[in-house]
Amino acid sequence: MALYLIGIGLDEKDISLKALDAVKKCKYLYIDCYTSLGTDIKTLEKMFNKKIIEADREMLENKSNEIIEKARKENVAVLVYGDCLSATTHISLVQESEKLNIKHEVIHGISILTSISETGLSLYNFGKTASIPFNNKNVKVAYDILKNNQKSGMHTLFLLDLNPEKKMFLTIKEAIVYLTGNGMDINQLVVGCARLGRKDSMIKSEKAESIKNIEFGKPPYCLIVPGKMHFMEEEFLERFK
Repeated sequence: MALYLIGIGLDEKDISLKALDAVKKCKYLYIDCYTSLGTDIKTLEKMFNKKIIEADREMLENKSNEIIEKARKENVAVLVYGDCLSATTHISLVQESEKLNIKHEVIHGISILTSISETGLSLYNFGKTASIPFNNKNVKVAYDILKNNQKSGMHTLFLLDLNPEKKMFLTIKEAIVYLTGNGMDINQLVVGCARLGRKDSMIKSEKAESIKNIEFGKPPYCLIVPGKMHFMEEEFLERFK
């Protein structure tokens, strides 16, 4: 018996054969509906032919032992949008299972951290990733990370806050307002992304002031501020203007 942490990627069809094999073994399936924008649960249930339990913040952070203890007698899976170890919440599940001497297995999925390569910007040229929270009025951390990355000529990926339970998603426009409000040039080239990894993904490359007027549609979103670019990166970005 084991606890399986499974990254299901950015779209239902991203699920690996390895992940499907693990799901078949499991009696209990949980899906994280707190740290990520979940895919259509009914679609997944049809795909797996199994019932999926929605795990909210309370369950994942304060009642995680209940999930882990079930793995003593039955195979249990926690499904996570993107990669399964991108959030500290899921790392804690691994740590707790080890403390309780319960076997666990990690099955990775496609993540936003690799899908940004769709912009043509080299993953090798990205510096530290930053998150922009909803309540960012007196928050300088994300902007400081940008400044430090720029000093090294590195690209900066901004993950924008989200709360799927309350249907709240920080927009690209709000991220730009935060960055320019802290000192970023309004003429800075930026790359706005929505729904990366899906058929209806959207990427736009514009100056910060201009991109605020673009409607990106449904979430999830992320924002990239390019650093020093290779000519091939520059040429590729032209496709998104």
